[in-house]
Amino acid sequence: MRHLAGRGLVAQIALIVALQTPVSAALAQDYQESSDELVKRLERRMDAVIRELEQLRDEVARNRQQRPPASEDVRKDVNQLKGEVAEVKEQVAAADAKAEQTGVRAYLGPGLVFEDPRGRWRMQVGGRAQLDYRAFTPDYADANTFSIRRARIAVGATVLEDYAVFVEEEFANQATPPAPNNAPAMTFAYLDLQWFRPGVRFRLGQFKPYFGLDNTQLDMQTDFLERSFTQSLFGNLIYDRGVMVFGEPIPGLFYDAALTNGTGQQVAGQPTDEFQGNAQEAESDGKDYTLRVAGNFAKFLDINDTVIHLGGTYKRGSAVNSASNPYRAATVQTEARGLTFFIPAPFNSSGGTVSNINRTIIDLEAAFARGPFKIQSDYAQVTYAGTSTSPGTPLDFERDLKAWYVTLGWMLTGEYYSDIYREGTFGRPRPKNNFVWGEKGATGLWELNLRYSYFDGSDFNSSNPANTGRPGTSSNFPNITQGTSKAQAWTLGLKWQPNLYARLALNLIHTKFDTPVIVNGKGTDYENAITTRAQLDF
Repeated sequence: MRHLAGRGLVAQIALIVALQTPVSAALAQDYQESSDELVKRLERRMDAVIRELEQLRDEVARNRQQRPPASEDVRKDVNQLKGEVAEVKEQVAAADAKAEQTGVRAYLGPGLVFEDPRGRWRMQVGGRAQLDYRAFTPDYADANTFSIRRARIAVGATVLEDYAVFVEEEFANQATPPAPNNAPAMTFAYLDLQWFRPGVRFRLGQFKPYFGLDNTQLDMQTDFLERSFTQSLFGNLIYDRGVMVFGEPIPGLFYDAALTNGTGQQVAGQPTDEFQGNAQEAESDGKDYTLRVAGNFAKFLDINDTVIHLGGTYKRGSAVNSASNPYRAATVQTEARGLTFFIPAPFNSSGGTVSNINRTIIDLEAAFARGPFKIQSDYAQVTYAGTSTSPGTPLDFERDLKAWYVTLGWMLTGEYYSDIYREGTFGRPRPKNNFVWGEKGATGLWELNLRYSYFDGSDFNSSNPANTGRPGTSSNFPNITQGTSKAQAWTLGLKWQPNLYARLALNLIHTKFDTPVIVNGKGTDYENAITTRAQLDF
């Protein structure tokens, strides 16, 4: 019986290797993994087979005196098994040689992709162009205009799976020839270390620290042409330089923790590194730290075709507020990129002395999506705190800006929001059927969205002491001589994606100001806008 069991064991081992042979050959043929790794796995399998054979040989030797010799059958099985293993090695070698002859693969995926068939490296070249048209009433307040909203080129590469680099440049506001303060602006330039993915990943360089649901979505994938009032509160901090750790330690739970300069993206010649023009600037080199945690509770509860997203962000840092570089709170613009209706005065002006400003951002986010329907919201609050030491009695102060929105979304063509939810945000929608002229049902993706948003800057009022948070004006907006501290907006949006890479969108926006905004010498308590966008990205 033991001899029969031994033969059965050999047969099982031979069967396992035989079954694995076409799978390994297919993997090699498809170039989905490195042939070196495949050979190593086969060698480990051979070692296991050899150990089993040694055990079988010992068992046969122990039973040799009790049964007629049957070692010839065993040797046949062993020789057959060795032949099959040798055949697998030959197939791997042939696939490896074919990969060397085939060379680099190229295809259109998320970007134009070039990759080594052995899987050792992968490079992506991407780009996007967004052409907008914006029309406003009242006519005297804003100019109707065509606009290149974004024009970007990006290059990314992954090496040996664990190392990735990504660089992106923005050309939309570039002069011809570029002026010193109007040159292309770098958005991303970072290195990812992915040894412990998906639970822990490291990012170093210039990137977007993740905070808020609306802000985390890429501009190519947002529900509307422009984000809500909450986005204005973040000012110039959308991009920053530093280090970040992020990941998905368990399915459905996402986090990131970032340590950054807190100086934001370079604009108008301002440096992205810490200022050091004088002692106050040099001493204010403390870093911003950002922590965001978000979870999809539908994943935890195993509810299909559903997203139940809850999350929050806490971000804190200090901002330079020297006399030569006075700091001001965020200005706020309408969601149609029309009037900049909230312009706070600087926290440091001539004749005064004010400390650097401590800046705290809190964002609470939520979304519920079921099938083709979605409701999404963010509440954001920014607190500015400091000390005014002159003129007058020393005074500690805190001033808040608040904003929130609610969006209702409907995929008219039946796509599911749960299919595009990943890593704590909603990604690129993918049409069920790409648009093909004249083909029945090939409509592309249609989506309808409605948003209400609200802004409150009433903490900044003219009764506050000088340099502690008052309304003001700015040389950047000389035509706006009086702003307002509260506004609400309704936006209706329709999007059409004929395929994965193209998008056409129409937005209707009505903004109501709490008090009239005086622009070009006339007052208005509203702004109506029609905005459109034609977009292509790859």
